[in-house]
Amino acid sequence: MTQPAATILIVDDDVHVRDLLEVLLQNQGYETLTAESGEQALAMVDARAPDLILLDIMMPGMDGYEVASVLKAGKGTANIPIIMLSALDEQGARLSGLEAGA
Repeated sequence: MTQPAATILIVDDDVHVRDLLEVLLQNQGYETLTAESGEQALAMVDARAPDLILLDIMMPGMDGYEVASVLKAGKGTANIPIIMLSALDEQGARLSGLEAGA
């Protein structure tokens, strides 16, 4: 018997980034879910917890840091691994991501 594919939630406000990551991950056998905002991502996680979250930092409204903080504070979501994605190449952005729980 084969194991079910891991589910990865891709959260990015840029449709091109979401689509690219979705195709790449599906080609590797992963099941993907996509969200275009932090709020949408939180609703999706409540409905179905993914195995991993790829989370953009810079999004309008609720940014990636806020989403990660909410998820890490939640009883049922604290252990979901988060990889933060960013065009920023600053040490401060990396530290903020780690502090948020990524």
